[in-house]
Amino acid sequence: MSDDTSYAVYTRAKAKYGKRLKEKDYKALLNCRSVPDVMAYLKSNTHYIDAFGEANERGMRRGLFESLLRQYQINEFDTLCRYELSVGEDISAYVAHKTEIGEIVRILTMLNSNEKRQYNFTVPAHIAKKTSIDLNELANVETFDQFIEAVRNTPYGKILGKYNSETLKQIPITEIESELYTKLYVELYSAINKTGESAENEELRSFLDSIIDYRNFLNIIRLKKYYNIEPKEIKSHIIPFGNLKADAIDAMCNAETAQQVYDIMAETRVGKLIDKVEYDNLDELEIKVKYKKAKHNMYYSDSPATVMISYIVLCEIELHNLVCITEGARYNVDKNVIELLLVY
Repeated sequence: MSDDTSYAVYTRAKAKYGKRLKEKDYKALLNCRSVPDVMAYLKSNTHYIDAFGEANERGMRRGLFESLLRQYQINEFDTLCRYELSVGEDISAYVAHKTEIGEIVRILTMLNSNEKRQYNFTVPAHIAKKTSIDLNELANVETFDQFIEAVRNTPYGKILGKYNSETLKQIPITEIESELYTKLYVELYSAINKTGESAENEELRSFLDSIIDYRNFLNIIRLKKYYNIEPKEIKSHIIPFGNLKADAIDAMCNAETAQQVYDIMAETRVGKLIDKVEYDNLDELEIKVKYKKAKHNMYYSDSPATVMISYIVLCEIELHNLVCITEGARYNVDKNVIELLLVY
């Protein structure tokens, strides 16, 4: 790939980031009191003008609204991956597999809660080459056993096939998600490593390591708090990358309480970032760490791959914000409460 092509991708990602939702947009969206109101504002005032096609605002349901936003988002990622020939194929695979994991987790969450949803999701052709699941078929499953059958012959079958409805009172979503993300990051780090050592690769690995460190930290807390499993079992679900040292991970896995896990993390070099981020709960901490790191990369990184993945992370956070806003509008939650959940 030529330097000109690399620079074009770099500037394209920066230009797309420049169109992100700003504070004035969030202030206006927080005053919307229904999903159609949110959709109308996005169509008229933001880069989401093309996200909804011919969909009518009147009667727009939350499930379809969120699916259309995710569809638009992955189309945006696709426009970058197609032009970054040196790493684009690997990043398009990352986008495709991350999309699959997101859909798997969403479907498992709904199976756990017996919730139905309206589904409308397709993957662009360039990224679809990297997918292994028929997402529309997956969306039609109504039981956990049907879900397992739908993924049996996919790369996720080995991970998910060991679970069945006869031995489960509740689907262990956190446990499954940890295993799926381990698979994802093994593939991504392998793709990075095969291109050899370079300052750009080191920068990208450093960014990914910071994300993984906080994902591992929060997963230890979730597994300990909600599933009460043994330390050895918790350790088996740690994503095997990141900067946290083995003794710190062991100590957190062996801690008796979630607070002890937090205290151990706060004493590590990685955990020092906790004091530099304002947050109200641990889930928010993970998002804010990712936001802080990704935003820094958008301004200061010279690596197209790092900028691309940082842009993807920031888009996902923007989608998180819009989901919070639509949920708040749907349930008539005070806008000041919703605002506390937004990261921008």
